[in-house]
Amino acid sequence: MKHALFPLNTVLFPGSILPLQIFEQRYLTLIKDCMKQQSGFISVLISEGKEVGTTPQIYCTGCYVEIIDWESLPNGLLGISIQAKYRAHLSESSVRDDGLLFAEVSPIKSTLDNNPALPDTLKPLSETLKQLLNHPFAKQYEDKIDFNNTADICYRLSELLPISNKEKQLLLETETTEQMQDLLVLHINNLQS
Repeated sequence: MKHALFPLNTVLFPGSILPLQIFEQRYLTLIKDCMKQQSGFISVLISEGKEVGTTPQIYCTGCYVEIIDWESLPNGLLGISIQAKYRAHLSESSVRDDGLLFAEVSPIKSTLDNNPALPDTLKPLSETLKQLLNHPFAKQYEDKIDFNNTADICYRLSELLPISNKEKQLLLETETTEQMQDLLVLHINNLQS
């Protein structure tokens, strides 16, 4: 199925919530269409280029997001909050005349979707996440994380760890629970040393 893309300098994971200010006409049209059709769009990390202006180069994996809130901001811009629902692989991208990107979208099926139990050896992942939740930048997730849900722990850690967008993108692209957990442990160990 074809979806509109919203290139960002941020990597979203399922469950991520992000406020955005919309001012470019192509994205105002996108948001209007999504609200009219009660559908979402795909957020995707920019690999080269900028969020504003010419159409940037993007990665081939993003997240399907839905608009969960909107408001007119004091500066006259449209403010929306989006929430990521599931990871998606993109193919056959095209650019409309107004610069809006579209692509064929396939949901990514992963062993993480089966909600496996977090093995005892990886309990430190949930402890690290609990520590991150004490920081102001993570307040929006306070009391919203299911610590019995491996996917929830992995996705929030991937989002909140202070690592580069390229490293976050690699986490987004993992195919198995084990791959994601191994990468998270590696990043945490690197940050601690």
